[in-house]
Amino acid sequence: MDPLEKYIISNREKFDPEEPDQGHFDRFLRKQESLRNRPSVFTWKYMLQAAAVTVLVVISTLWVYEKLTGTQENTVIIRLADISPEYGEAEMYYTSLINRKYNEIRTFDFRNGSGEHKMLLKELSEMDTIYKSLEKELNAERGNQMVINAMIRHYQLKLDIMNSILEHLYQVHNEEQLKTEDDDAIRI
Repeated sequence: MDPLEKYIISNREKFDPEEPDQGHFDRFLRKQESLRNRPSVFTWKYMLQAAAVTVLVVISTLWVYEKLTGTQENTVIIRLADISPEYGEAEMYYTSLINRKYNEIRTFDFRNGSGEHKMLLKELSEMDTIYKSLEKELNAERGNQMVINAMIRHYQLKLDIMNSILEHLYQVHNEEQLKTEDDDAIRI
């Protein structure tokens, strides 16, 4: 036997709890019952007051944070049309041309699967993320001529790229058609 176990067995009377006095359980039940019947200190009135204070603290904290960080100004994204009517016309011109070219690319018949088609559309949409970052920069520095020029140049480059893509797609398509016609002529 283990020495600890011998000690516990030899001093068992010290480890056994004493039994409560006679009537202990009856007194316990009476106290519990009296606590149940007592009116609650915490009422709905106090809960509503605490909720109102919490809401006021949260709203005032958000208001102070917004004023300190100036996030309210940054949420309004301005466009070229907001700078001047001329820039608005240029923006409308380029976006309408780009949308036409995008639709033309989107509806083009890719013969060797849609993998190239999906990749091409993904690359074009990634170009839009560049433009969105330019919009954010214009919002931060309203009227900055360098940013405005970069935005217009972005439209021009995107249009040039889309024209090159379409030219290449039509060239490949025409070459495939000529090859198919030549193969058909040889078979006959």
